[in-house]
Parts: sequence; C-alpha cells; structure tokens
Amino acid sequence: MDDAESKGPLILEVPKGHVTFRSVEEQFKTSWRHSGKRCPSVKRVYKLVSEQASLDAYNAYLATVEKRGQFVAAGRTPGNENRRWHGTRRECNIGDKGRTTLCTSTNCPMCCIIRTSYDLSKFGSKTGWGRFGKGIYTSSTSSKSDDYASNDCGSKFTAILLNKVIVGKGYKMTQDSSSMTAPPPGYDSVLAEKGGRLNHDELVVYRNDAIRPSFLVLYEA
Repeated sequence: MDDAESKGPLILEVPKGHVTFRSVEEQFKTSWRHSGKRCPSVKRVYKLVSEQASLDAYNAYLATVEKRGQFVAAGRTPGNENRRWHGTRRECNIGDKGRTTLCTSTNCPMCCIIRTSYDLSKFGSKTGWGRFGKGIYTSSTSSKSDDYASNDCGSKFTAILLNKVIVGKGYKMTQDSSSMTAPPPGYDSVLAEKGGRLNHDELVVYRNDAIRPSFLVLYEA
C-alpha cells in the first residue's frame, strides 16, 4: 500500500468477502436510519488512495489536533478520527462494472473529490447554503447522505463516499448558524445533533485537510 500511495489517487476494488468490505457494508447498514426508506444492498466497495502529498497534509493536521486534544490518552483514535458519509453527484459511471478510471469532467463532483479531496472554495456551488456555514458536511447516517447522492449517468447503482474525518474536539449544535466559517474557538469541528430542525446528525469541518475520501460505496439505486 505504501507504493500505491505514492502513485495515488487510485481506486482499488475490495473483494466482496474481504473483512474491509464487510466492515464498510456493516457501517452502511447499521447507519441507515430513515424509517421510510428501505436499506439497499451494497454491491461494490472501492478503497480510495490519495496522493502522498495529500495524505501528508492530512496526517500533519491530525498530529496537530491530537497534540492539542490528547484523544489517545482518553481512549479514542488519534485526532478523534472517525468514518463519516458524504453524498454527492456522479456525472460518470465511476465504480460501475469495475470502472476505476476517473473522468476528466470538472463538473463531476464525485471524481473531483476522489482526485483532489474536498475543496472549501467550491462551497455553495451545489446546495447554495449550509446550515452551519461554510464547511464540509458529512454524517454518520448513510441514509442521510443518500439524500444528497445523485446520478447523471443512467446507472442502476447509487454511489456515496465514506470518509476519514478528523473530528478533534467537536462543538455540539442543534440550531442553524449559516454564517459560520470556523468552529468556535477551542474546537475543531461542529457536531450538529438530531433535534431542533435536524432529523439526522451532521459533522462539519472547516479545513480541507480535516477530511479525505476513504471508500467509494455502490449500492442498489
């Protein structure tokens, strides 16, 4: 994998019986919380390998957050890193039938994220606003991210991303604050909790280096 990371970005299909496939599949199923939507079957899982420079930037930020928050000593992961879902538009058939070549369209959010990760400069181009301001939004709820996933390619599958996110010290919120551009002082992210106007959770980070796409997951549309 070290050699693969030096050549990223890469998209590597995970065999269906592999422990990694089962781990992602289980997280998808257990976090499907919309009672009115049937949980679909996961069909394909791909491991996403970022370019080395991108991984280095992420790991440097993780080390900074860990040093400040001492999460390992509290029994958590370094930097309080967690896996969270993100749904977006897929213009091409990336992931279908083993297709692992990124398209060249600058209008395909899925391939752009896989290629260079998330970019706050593009905030608002898709949804126009953010409930908790100018940030990168993910959720622990797969069915919520499914609401934001769409195809422009006529595929019979839907695709979403499972990301590794540096949560650090999260600031809990239940009410909208759309003018935010950073978490409150002393915090690393916003934990938007169910309640108030939110039916399902959101995790918001405000730095590009706080998140990297980790898996591409395809399931029945």
